[in-house]
Amino acid sequence: MSTQANPKWGRVWRYAGTRGVVWRIRYQDATGRRVMETLGKEPAWDRKRAETELRRRLVDVERDGYRKPEKLTFNEFAARWLNDYLPGRGLKLTTTDSYRQTINRHLLPAFGKHPLERLEREPELIDRYITAKTRAGLSPKTISNHLLVLQVMLKTAIRWRLIRHNPVSDIQRPRVEQTDMNVLTETEIARLWTAYTQLETDAEDVEQKQWWRLARTLTFTALGTAMRRGELLALRWHDIQLLEGHLRVREALVKGRFTTPKSRAGKRRIELGPRTKQLLAHHWQHSAYNSDDDLVFAHPTKGTPLDPARLAREHLKPALTKAAITKPFRPFHDLRHTALTHEAAAGNPLTYIQMKAGHSQAQITERYIHAAQVQFAGAAERAEARIFGG
Repeated sequence: MSTQANPKWGRVWRYAGTRGVVWRIRYQDATGRRVMETLGKEPAWDRKRAETELRRRLVDVERDGYRKPEKLTFNEFAARWLNDYLPGRGLKLTTTDSYRQTINRHLLPAFGKHPLERLEREPELIDRYITAKTRAGLSPKTISNHLLVLQVMLKTAIRWRLIRHNPVSDIQRPRVEQTDMNVLTETEIARLWTAYTQLETDAEDVEQKQWWRLARTLTFTALGTAMRRGELLALRWHDIQLLEGHLRVREALVKGRFTTPKSRAGKRRIELGPRTKQLLAHHWQHSAYNSDDDLVFAHPTKGTPLDPARLAREHLKPALTKAAITKPFRPFHDLRHTALTHEAAAGNPLTYIQMKAGHSQAQITERYIHAAQVQFAGAAERAEARIFGG
């Protein structure tokens, strides 16, 4: 063990323990309390780096009145964060639920017993977490979302003066590959309409016919409007103006709760094409629930909100099978992809597509421009024919 001391400025400390050689510093905080910190192991830490860190601490003591941080485990800090910080942020219930789920199911089992400052001192713990979750089969995007929650939490810890540096900021995150979008072609869309019609015709009772008509209307309204699943399920008749040819997106149904759309851009007006207007008008005429405050897409005999998982399982997926569409296709999600990609293929401006989609950033919409160029052969030829004449 070797030390370098100065009674006025503090001490740099090299300590050889049973778990290896570590570097420590000792100094007094603004209250006069003695602080000893273990910075990290050799060779990542050496005397020069430890002395630099000590100088930073002393500057903070002199300039900002730095005090010795309160010792907390990550478990104790997470409880305080969930109770004292999260409820006052004005976040959507779905967002806070997601935060709590990530913390309770993933972050606490991994970091809960560790002192909070250990995450700052040993960022390899976070690298180890990434490796463990990757081996457990979690996607890079899911792991990145976990790291985002951890980063937000530790940012608060810095502001509460529990740690000095956010270790997540320096972590190399898993590379998230942009997944290919699954889009129905014009032929597949026509086959899907025929499949729904046949399934409705073959239904054995009135209620089943109502379910197939409802599923078809919802599917093709999704294709005509590019609305998200929650927005479709929360749509009410007072949101639709058939004579003027538009609807307004004001609500979303997420995990059984009505809420506002994902972002400010999500509240929007969508122009309706003639086919979609006709489809909705027919649905209004045949629905038992067509008052202004009724849900457009509701249980056909109860008027209650639909269960999207059950609807997909019992109607949307069987219709895809009936239409001989065998490629991977996620009901609702890929219906929206299909709608926006066809909007781009039709030559509609990026700004129009962005507003229709409710995207807050144009970069998100640009994906559909690229997909249209890749998936719709002959688009360039048709564009030239329009520009230069047949």
